[in-house]
Amino acid sequence: MSCLKISDLYDYLEGGLSPEQRNSIEEHLRVCRRCRRAVEERRLIAEAASTLPPFEVPENFPERVMSRLSRSRARNSGWLIALVSVSSLFALISVALIASGRSALEFFASASQTFLESAKNAAVLTAKLAVLVSLTGRTLRSLLEAGTKSLSVLTSFLHPGLQILILVLAMGLVVSLFFGLRKKFSLGD
Repeated sequence: MSCLKISDLYDYLEGGLSPEQRNSIEEHLRVCRRCRRAVEERRLIAEAASTLPPFEVPENFPERVMSRLSRSRARNSGWLIALVSVSSLFALISVALIASGRSALEFFASASQTFLESAKNAAVLTAKLAVLVSLTGRTLRSLLEAGTKSLSVLTSFLHPGLQILILVLAMGLVVSLFFGLRKKFSLGD
């Protein structure tokens, strides 16, 4: 028989073996000094552990441990994200340098030129977008003013009862649109 595995030693000490397995291990222990010493060491450890007083775990021990773990992960994750970002940027630049076949100085000069052109184009687009938003605001304001004037002229010609009827119908239309859209887009219960 070859030397015993750790699991065999513990099974032997804990009495979890069949009589045949136990006899086989005892036979091996008679001839193998190394395994006999390992069994004795584990027996001493088990006896020492059995004489220890019972260990009482504080009531909120798992919560305290988990809260400390999550705090330490949160602190360490920032550094990990920064390290991964810098490493990825370095790898990307290295691949770009190798693929371009240019020196680092030439590469960074052309990259900075490209960046400056992109920044200039972004500034122009931002200015055009601001003008467009301003014009849209003015147009909507003019349309709203014209709409309110039209409504005031229209209401001066209509009977008050008819005005109330139109107002109730408009409110019903708005409410039905709201409930229809709510179901369509699942905007709530």
